[in-house]
Amino acid sequence: MKTAQLASHPFRARFVLAAASMLLCGVSARAATIQIGFTGMNLVYDGSTITDAGSSAGGVGNPAQADSLASVDFFVDSTLVGSLSSDISVDIDIPDVLNIPSAANAVYNQTTVGNPGYFDLLIGTSPLASEYLQLDLEEVTVSYFDVSGLVQFTFGAAVAASNSQNLPFSLEIGDPVTLSFSAQVSPGTKTSAGGFITGFGATGTGEIRGELVPEPSTFVLAGMGALAMSLVARRRRRS
Repeated sequence: MKTAQLASHPFRARFVLAAASMLLCGVSARAATIQIGFTGMNLVYDGSTITDAGSSAGGVGNPAQADSLASVDFFVDSTLVGSLSSDISVDIDIPDVLNIPSAANAVYNQTTVGNPGYFDLLIGTSPLASEYLQLDLEEVTVSYFDVSGLVQFTFGAAVAASNSQNLPFSLEIGDPVTLSFSAQVSPGTKTSAGGFITGFGATGTGEIRGELVPEPSTFVLAGMGALAMSLVARRRRRS
């Protein structure tokens, strides 16, 4: 009896299938993840603020006030979509990183909220980057490890919203965004006073991650596909 009932409602069954297909297409598009990996980052710490090694000034999208990177790779769901190796830089300012202990084998962790700085990925040349991703950091976690002579500095940040963006390869990153990087303190650069670190230089790599904002055509195609399926179902029902 149930088989006969289903057979008598082919349009309803196909319409439900079409609607489910459209939703799956939309969810699949929204769920894609952008990963931006970068190498060759150089940092400076002055006892209270972490900045890029290029300049203590910044925040205006000028590559001349930023630190040059070695490479930037763009991935969508772990598939490489493009790479850059020239005219790429980062402009970083992370204030209020205080009281890192200078003792050997020290482990330090700090989480700050409120106004913990910015991180700008810049593509192009001075005076203004032609492509960019400017991030206002909402919450940052800083860790410093001095264990067995290996001095490591790690950083993680949650970004509620990107300040502004114009990414290459037709990419757009959606909120929220996360940022992380790991750097090794360069030998001979660490200074200290009163039991706390007053400065160091470091080099490392990092990653920016967020959801891919699909192009409008993605949703248009999904809708057209569902509409076509429903029309076929209606034609078959009328024949």
